[in-house]
Amino acid sequence: MQTPLRYAGESVPGNQLSLGLGVSTFYDDNVFQLNSRRVGDEAVSFDSRLALLRQTDKLTMRFDYSPYFLLYRQTDQLDRLNHEADLNLTSRLSSHFNLGLYGTFSYQDGVFQSLTGQQIMSGLSSPTILNQTILPYTTRTLTGSSGLNLSYVKNSRTSLTLAGGYNQQEFGSQVVVAGQSLYNSRGVSGSFQYQYRITEHIALGLLLLHQDSTFKGGEVFGSNLRYQGETALFSVGSRLSPTVGVTIFGGSQYIRVIGQSAAGAGISGQFQPSGGGSITKEVRKTALNLSLQRSVSGSGGLYTLVKNTTGSFGVRRRLVGRWEANFRAAAARADTSLIRSATGRTDALTGSFGLDRPLPRGSVFRISYDTTHELSKGNLPISSNFDHNRVTAGIDCQLKAISLGR
Repeated sequence: MQTPLRYAGESVPGNQLSLGLGVSTFYDDNVFQLNSRRVGDEAVSFDSRLALLRQTDKLTMRFDYSPYFLLYRQTDQLDRLNHEADLNLTSRLSSHFNLGLYGTFSYQDGVFQSLTGQQIMSGLSSPTILNQTILPYTTRTLTGSSGLNLSYVKNSRTSLTLAGGYNQQEFGSQVVVAGQSLYNSRGVSGSFQYQYRITEHIALGLLLLHQDSTFKGGEVFGSNLRYQGETALFSVGSRLSPTVGVTIFGGSQYIRVIGQSAAGAGISGQFQPSGGGSITKEVRKTALNLSLQRSVSGSGGLYTLVKNTTGSFGVRRRLVGRWEANFRAAAARADTSLIRSATGRTDALTGSFGLDRPLPRGSVFRISYDTTHELSKGNLPISSNFDHNRVTAGIDCQLKAISLGR
């Protein structure tokens, strides 16, 4: 599970409702994320954020909603209101049972995020999460996921969790590349998780996961493919010291694709290895995370089912004069060899560097640089090759914070 990367002892204000506004300006040297149609432009982003955190003995609720409007100097077709939202709710039904509900939603052009919502995450991403590193060209994109889980906590050592989830990704009016459109996807999942704490610092886990996803809209890999996967993963988590935590997992996925692919027959059934690990260190002035992960999953619109291999590194560092630096880097490969006669792959490198400086009355000044490089090889119908750089500067202001009591 991924959580925001924090310093040792750092906490988030609880039981409050807050409203913030921000404005930033940026230069993007490839707004459409297409080298064949490379256009650079300047823009202004008007951001807002509504955040709610409520904690009681029986209920924990986190809600975050960030609408933002982009205004470009030349490419006015991208002048739109965009939305991002996240909800996480946990209810304690009894001394042994907890009920959880979560949901995420975004409706935006491409992958641009509001300056207010950028965070470095730590830990491993969920096996059901949608691809976030291999990116398609810029188009209006609707992405959402939701889920429900019921946990039985037998004691301080043992817990069992049943969960169900749903996710979707749909692309709006598309700039068709090489005669092909992007793949829309929808999926459902169900899982059983067992966790047992051997000692105060070491925990074991078992995850059994079923996934059923459908891809529609493309042509070369089939216009309507359905994928089913059964996953078994074993994990070990350890707190090596008060400031260092490590998680390692591994197992196998059984993959089956239903439907005929234009690139070859569907997969009748095969096993694929899956695994990864994460290490996090959080001290008073520095927090960092390194994660590696390999699994079979959706490709985020470019293709259908792929072998995804990702690695990421993130660090936060407190500097002199109340400045804070943050750095993120990630590498990913999407391999289409699961589909017969498809020998292509897409490699991606992403990175960002930012500086933050608190100002009076809860305001924060931010500057950042983001870069992405993607290269595709093989007999793929869609060329996702592009280089993308963006420089941003802006100010966030907290207008109001209302205490909700205890």
